[in-house]
Amino acid sequence: MNINELTNYKNDDQVVGLTGWVDSIRDHGGLTFVDLRDFTGSIQLVFDKSGEIDLKLKNEFYISINGLFKKRDKSLVNNKVFLGDSEIEVSELEVISISKTLPFQISNDIDTDENIRLKYRYLDLRREQMKINILTRSNTFKSIRSIMNELNIYEIDTPTLIKSTPEGAKDFLVPSRKSPSSFYALPQSPQMYKQLFMMSGFPNYYQIAKCYRDEDSRKDRQPEFTQLDLEFSDANPSIVKSNIEKIVQYVFSDAYDCKINTPFKSISYIDAMNLYGTDKPDMRIVETLMDISDIFLNTEINFLKDIISSGGVIKALHTDELLSRKQIDSIDTQIKELGSNGLGWFKIENKEISGPLAKILNDNEKNEILKHGSGTLLFQAGELILISQYLDLIRRTIFKPSSDEAYSFIWIEDFPFFENENGNLQPSHHPFTSPKDDEIFKNDPINATALHYDLVLNGVELGSGSQRINKPSIQKIVLEKWGLSQDEIDDRFGWFIEALSYGTPVHAGFAIGIDRLVAEVLNQPSIRDVIPFPKTQSGLDPLTNAPASIDEEILEEYNLKYINRDE
Repeated sequence: MNINELTNYKNDDQVVGLTGWVDSIRDHGGLTFVDLRDFTGSIQLVFDKSGEIDLKLKNEFYISINGLFKKRDKSLVNNKVFLGDSEIEVSELEVISISKTLPFQISNDIDTDENIRLKYRYLDLRREQMKINILTRSNTFKSIRSIMNELNIYEIDTPTLIKSTPEGAKDFLVPSRKSPSSFYALPQSPQMYKQLFMMSGFPNYYQIAKCYRDEDSRKDRQPEFTQLDLEFSDANPSIVKSNIEKIVQYVFSDAYDCKINTPFKSISYIDAMNLYGTDKPDMRIVETLMDISDIFLNTEINFLKDIISSGGVIKALHTDELLSRKQIDSIDTQIKELGSNGLGWFKIENKEISGPLAKILNDNEKNEILKHGSGTLLFQAGELILISQYLDLIRRTIFKPSSDEAYSFIWIEDFPFFENENGNLQPSHHPFTSPKDDEIFKNDPINATALHYDLVLNGVELGSGSQRINKPSIQKIVLEKWGLSQDEIDDRFGWFIEALSYGTPVHAGFAIGIDRLVAEVLNQPSIRDVIPFPKTQSGLDPLTNAPASIDEEILEEYNLKYINRDE
């Protein structure tokens, strides 16, 4: 039996048998108290030293016991812990397995380097918080499948050995032993395959999919991650978003015991950038950016004059708090690390303005700044897209969530179709997204809008989706604008364009990052804390030492060899 089942015992003085780990040992004279822990809970064991049991235990020994389950004396009841009113007087003990000295204690409040935790992940997973994390993940999967069945959405799997067709990040490549000099790739997403299902006549599809991207890891990124992937035929963004809201609402209720309200609010990409400085705004922070460009139209501050005359903007945030110079310098350092030229600021106190630029303000500028009232005005000047990340950081630093909502969702839509990266056009989402207007896209692609939509939760991009291209002519144009030659298009995407050529329905889909979802719900600092066996930020697995070198004899079977880059 497990420890949790002891709650079914209504009477005292029953003989029970348990197995579990030694969690702690306390020697109290003639008695020794041991906390026994299994997957379901813990209970105090009592050993009488005058008895015949040879008690040679250490933490994390795995033991089996028999004994008398009974209620504690009322004065000794611990109401703060599970089964704190009960204990077991042990009559029989068997040590099933001993434990080496632990690299860290099995407790929630450990302060251990993450690499050590990952090296001994099987021990880390014994901690209560990690158990909660992984069970919440499991319950998320269970709830997803339950609501999908209710909505009659078909679970269909897709290949994990595919042709390399990078969508922005680098692929993980897998050499083929049977086809010399040829490689499979691990999928960055099931994107094209799920579209093929729609071309094949299936009305919908979903999959809890493993995806792979060979890119730099961050707290919200992993080389291997899990997403809920969906696609709907004869669908548009409104249909997809409605379904996603039903799914999210159900999962929050069923898996997290939390009620959320739908429909979610929506905002355009450009409004999000203007108001929040990011396309992933935390809507629990109610303060928004102000455009103060008009204040400085006739300024004598040269760098501001140059920015405005070249089409730039001056965006600001005002806080009633008079920030200290230490606080200002800290924000200045943080935004400089992102690439900013520095933080602009004015302090307003007793109708007086102070700050590096205060002495060269003209009377109109002073009057306009004073209208904001006492406090601190922080600003950035330049092209909106360039300064937005600095403004976002400032906003999240000086303001904290004030909404009563624990979880605040918002749709971001009407994204630019392309982003300009060093003079090259890159699809802002992926190259299979449909433009909002085909004609505008053909004639002026840099200003075209995509039928792309993101779902943001508490400032975290939870998922992305789009209406897909269903016309081969438009798909070719996108790939050409992306910079691919006709030969590259034929080689990498010819088979997909061919499939689009046989009567493809309008279709749309979405994907939700399950790792991000669970991490946000549990307020964990990194998605690594909700993945059973994650990689480090540098993509390494301290547990198995992967990735690892391969013997040259094995490489020869795959027609591969090492290149010594030091030679």
